[in-house]
Amino acid sequence: MSYPTNYIFIAIWIAMIALAFVEGYVEGRNPWHHRKLGWKINLPGGYYYPAYHFFLFVIMLPSLIALPLIVLGWDIKLFGILLSAYSSGLVIEDFCYFIVNPAVKFKEFFTDFTDYYPWIKISGKKIMPLGYPIGISISLLSWYYLWA
Repeated sequence: MSYPTNYIFIAIWIAMIALAFVEGYVEGRNPWHHRKLGWKINLPGGYYYPAYHFFLFVIMLPSLIALPLIVLGWDIKLFGILLSAYSSGLVIEDFCYFIVNPAVKFKEFFTDFTDYYPWIKISGKKIMPLGYPIGISISLLSWYYLWA
């Protein structure tokens, strides 16, 4: 079956950019686990994954993105397209947060302000958040193995 891959990616990426606005306006200068209610998952390295991120990114968004699979039935190619769009969309959402957040300046992206999640560093200099190559790798692997 043929799917409108470009439209699927565009729709998911637009939703992720919209979510960046939502998170920017809701979180302000209190990203991730800072000043959040509820439990947190303790991660290695002293990092935390807050309850609201868990319910948003692990439960709610994947459930909504899976709706085409529920309506049309299981299809590995469609699953791969949705997985690629979602995992790359997570990177877009996180990066856009720093562009659209009215309380955070983009120049703070490489500062101590973003120490709430792990970074790839070279000689102590922040290069990119660890989640970015993970998200892009999942997207590319999904493309290569499931729908290319």
